[in-house]
Parts: sequence; structure tokens; C-alpha cells
Amino acid sequence: MMMFGLSYGWLAARRRVREMVLPIVTTATGAFLVVIVFGMSAGIQEQSASLGHAGEIGRAVILIAITVLLVGVVEVAVATTRTIAHRTRELGVLGATGVPRRPVIAALLVEPAVAATLGAIVGVVLAIIAAVALGMLGLVPTEVSAAGLGFGAAIAVAVSIAAALATSVIPTWNAASRPPVHSLSSGG
Repeated sequence: MMMFGLSYGWLAARRRVREMVLPIVTTATGAFLVVIVFGMSAGIQEQSASLGHAGEIGRAVILIAITVLLVGVVEVAVATTRTIAHRTRELGVLGATGVPRRPVIAALLVEPAVAATLGAIVGVVLAIIAAVALGMLGLVPTEVSAAGLGFGAAIAVAVSIAAALATSVIPTWNAASRPPVHSLSSGG
């Protein structure tokens, strides 16, 4: 039954791709910044060492990058809440026809997972292209580390997906837990 929920969620996400553009773009922006910061972190730490407090400056830069990534993830959560509000009747029909809560929750979580994954991957790819291009052109005063880019990419994708699912679970659970009569009568 869970596979049916995931399949239904995938079809719904494909149908609603226009509504996912803003969450994808904001997540991509955050992922881009995280990857760039981690890719240049060694050079940033070297430069900040001359100013003193290198460790503090490096942590602050990484904290800012991850904060920007989480802002993109919050946009995914807002989009999920908006999606649930628009799909109230659909959720009522699913509940009224006897579809269990877990497949409905799985179906509703597909969209934020897809938006976060696509956004993170787009941001990672653009960051790697930008870092390599800027490095080749000599426009980056610090060295771009391949290991830093890889670590930043892993962090960006993992944090994006985990945070998008974590912020989407509660509104999804609440929507799937409503009695079908309430969902069908409130519309949306």
C-alpha cells in the first residue's frame, strides 16, 4: 500500500511542478552558497588567519551559508503547507475511500522531497561549475578545494532533504489525520 502512496505522490508532484519552482530555486540558492563556502573554506581560513580569530570567522561563514540553505528549506515547508491547503478535498476523498493514513502521508511528502532534492542538485551543479570556471579564470583570490566542494555538496543535499521532510511532516500528518467529512466539507 505504501508503494501506491509513493506512486500517487510522484504523479501529483509531476502534475504540480509549476508550484515547486520557487522552493526549488530557493533551495538551489542555499545549496549553491553552501558548496561555494565549503569549496573556498580553506582559502577563507588562510586569509582570516592574518586578521586573527580564523576559527571564529570560518565558523561564522559556514553558519551563514547553512542558514541560507535552511531559508530555502523553509520555503519548501511553506509550499507543502500551501499544497495541503489546496488539496483538502482530495485528501477527504482518499480518506473516505478507505486509504490508510500512512500512504497518504507518504504521497504528500513526495513533493517536498522532490523539490528539496532537485533544488539541492541544481545548486550543487551550478556551484561546482561556477567554482571551476572562476578558478580557471583566476577570478578567485583563494584556492577552490575539490574536497571542500564535495563535502559542501554532500552537506547541501543531505541537509536540504532532511530539513524539508522534517518541516513537512507535521502539516502533512495533521492533514492526513483530519476526518474525511471535515476535509470534504471545507473544500480547498
